Amino acid sequence: MPEPTAGDLPGADAPEAAPDAPTPGRVAVGRINSAWGMKGHVRVTPLTTNPERLKAGSTVLLHGRPTRILEVVTPQGYPIIRFQGYPDRSSAEQLPGTIIEIDETDLPPLPEDEYYIDDLVGIEVVTTAGEVVGRLTEVLGTGANDVYVVARPGAKDALIPAISDVVLSVDLPAKRMVIDPIPGLLD
Repeated sequence: MPEPTAGDLPGADAPEAAPDAPTPGRVAVGRINSAWGMKGHVRVTPLTTNPERLKAGSTVLLHGRPTRILEVVTPQGYPIIRFQGYPDRSSAEQLPGTIIEIDETDLPPLPEDEYYIDDLVGIEVVTTAGEVVGRLTEVLGTGANDVYVVARPGAKDALIPAISDVVLSVDLPAKRMVIDPIPGLLD
């Protein structure tokens, strides 16, 4: 069954400052929101469900430079992180809006028929009859199965359930997904 892995997710709510744009060849794993405390900590919005990405001792990229995570605490349910090279509040105040990234090469290979969300966003979605539905713009995690949001020119977005009865194939090199829409799915 073709399903994405929500291990590393693109985008989230807007931060308090304008964010850096994600860099090609890299995957966003977090976004820095604000300085926290006086010792260089920052509040982070995770863009990954993999806790290994944002743990003390890990090396991530800030502004394209390798930076080590020195400490992670979660006093209010969200990560508060201190990075090497940012020893005080003054230096941490330079970071809001910064995207925390890793190289794509650091991602583990996935089992067959599983995909990273970043790889799915932007692919063309077509029916088994060859009719172009639109471009996949977002993946929604719903619990039971993910749902693909497909932007359709001149029509409202289509919501495609990520189940094997509907999604028949995904060809990442060709950037194409073939679906067999159930009745009413594209109405």
